[in-house]
Amino acid sequence: MKLKGFVSLAAVLAALFVIIGIASASDSPREDKALLPIVMYHEINYTKLGKDIISPWDFESDLKYLRDEGYTAITMRELIDYYEGGTSLPPKPIIISFDDGYLSNYNYVLPLLEKYDSKIVFSIIVKETENFTETPNYKLDFAHVTWPQISEMVASGRVEIQNHTYNLHRITKSLYGSAQKNGESFSDYEQRLEEDLSKAQNEIFRMTGMTPTTFTYPYGKFNDNTDIILKNMGFKATLSCIYGINVITPDNPDGLYHLKRICRSHNEPLGRLLDEAYKTVK
Repeated sequence: MKLKGFVSLAAVLAALFVIIGIASASDSPREDKALLPIVMYHEINYTKLGKDIISPWDFESDLKYLRDEGYTAITMRELIDYYEGGTSLPPKPIIISFDDGYLSNYNYVLPLLEKYDSKIVFSIIVKETENFTETPNYKLDFAHVTWPQISEMVASGRVEIQNHTYNLHRITKSLYGSAQKNGESFSDYEQRLEEDLSKAQNEIFRMTGMTPTTFTYPYGKFNDNTDIILKNMGFKATLSCIYGINVITPDNPDGLYHLKRICRSHNEPLGRLLDEAYKTVK
């Protein structure tokens, strides 16, 4: 009987120590600075490999590297929660971003995300998704994902959808993506940009139930007026084509705007790209 009493008392004390330990861990201060690489991808394919197109083997090697090096892929929602003071980030966070919304991302990327327990930020051109939903095409050289495919990607819990315009991802004589046109007044630019991006926001929410928090600049083009409009619309972050590693701090006056990215090209191993990018951190 004494032995049983001693064992019970020891168990109670052990439980108390565990509870105290958990409380202490939860009360520990949050890191006030985080180094965050963001890798920029576009297409995954077997042909035309180059600056914006890598093979499925390239991407799988990247996921293996990130796993072996202890990186954890996060979403923009997780980053925003960290910046706004609500949560912590894993020890080695990274964002894997895919631009444009190509069908090859559904065919090749989603299965690999499942295999390696990872996730991506997927910035889509909404008009292209509408077009290919209405008239499906399975040629990976140019086809984009459909809404049913996006629904499947979102349901996997491994894909976060963000805004890459409704139909401004184009270059013409007067248009360079979503950038302000030469001679265009602020009011005209504001109306044009708001109309396009609001349409994209509404369609993404209608089809997925998710409202994008982040805008990905087409071709990386923007100016101060672009950001004024985006902030007024409620976007909390932007993804740029500026090169480097992000140093995320609460006192950054730009917040989560102009986030830097590293372009992943064929024959450019991710490990080497990250090593070079970290050298730019001051």
